[in-house]
Amino acid sequence: MSYLLITNTYPNKHKIYANAFIHRRVKAYKENGLDVKVVVFTTAVKEDEIYDGVHIMYMDEAQLFNHLTYNTYTKLLFHFINYKMFAAVEHLETKPDIVVWLHGFEAETWYTRYYNFLSSKKNLDAVLQKKDDYFDKQRKFLRHLMTRNDINVQFIYVSNAFKTLYVDPNVGVSPKNYNIIPNIVDAEMFPYKQKDAESRFNIISIRPFTAKNYANDITVEVIKQLKSKAYFNKLTFDLYGDGPLFDSITKPIKHFKNVTCHKQFVPQDEITYLHERAGIYLGPTRHDSQGVSLNEAMSSGLVTVSNDIGGVSEFIEHKRTGLLAQRDNVEQMVEYIDILIKNPDIFLLLSENASVDIQLKTGKQVVIKRELEVILDD
Repeated sequence: MSYLLITNTYPNKHKIYANAFIHRRVKAYKENGLDVKVVVFTTAVKEDEIYDGVHIMYMDEAQLFNHLTYNTYTKLLFHFINYKMFAAVEHLETKPDIVVWLHGFEAETWYTRYYNFLSSKKNLDAVLQKKDDYFDKQRKFLRHLMTRNDINVQFIYVSNAFKTLYVDPNVGVSPKNYNIIPNIVDAEMFPYKQKDAESRFNIISIRPFTAKNYANDITVEVIKQLKSKAYFNKLTFDLYGDGPLFDSITKPIKHFKNVTCHKQFVPQDEITYLHERAGIYLGPTRHDSQGVSLNEAMSSGLVTVSNDIGGVSEFIEHKRTGLLAQRDNVEQMVEYIDILIKNPDIFLLLSENASVDIQLKTGKQVVIKRELEVILDD
């Protein structure tokens, strides 16, 4: 029994963080005895390579069709599937069984994150062009894939909210065969470090500054409102991230003595160290199917303050494992941080609860066990 995982990008020695969460899955599958190879679907074809024990092939549509014609796989495993990627399979006389992971943009309608395109006419024109060139074709492709009876396709969604709020309304149907399985939050990468009461004064945010859905503007507004609190000077804020919005968003708070703006991408193996030094993770959001960075902070023992958006509440239980404000509600987020600062016992309880609970929901062994059940299911 052998399996072929097909995706849009994959780690290599030059890009070690490209879809690293998929690589961790492949490594876990191999540890459990599965024979798994990887195809990166690309027009920039290059020679095969071995990365961290995984055989990676780079193929376009014709090469993938040829490879599948002369090589037999028990199942094909797709991440970030699109109609071009699937075309090679469509041309096969006998089609293998298929598992499709749906993560986000490849299954959502174009206007889900409409606020990201309002900064300029150029951005809006570009997405409207893509609406006709990509989104409509992708939606029709997924609808056909979810309703056809000639092949065995199983779908995996990272959260129930992602399925019911984003994907189903876009595609217009719900597939018969699907599972809800979250992305992994690995306790080895994000180990729990017990917090002391003083940790609650150290607040951190690690977010991209590439689009408005990451809601870094809300982080800034929260800090500005906290400035009126008597304890403000006891707080420290470390904001990490990079992107075209970084300078304009952080400008209003850069002069605060207790705010440090780190304009940088943080490698994943350094995040744990940053988690250790903080107690509260300030992670507002306007769009999340799961909120993996929030979950990683929870695993490390940080108390996460975020928003009840999309799939976030499936992983953060309000007032038990974290605190969730309503969408764009700065005042609520300030109130919740105020509670944590004034009540160290609540902070310590939520910190411990968060780490335990998120591992029960998204721990490596939990997720891999469920995914293996789907992959090995006849």
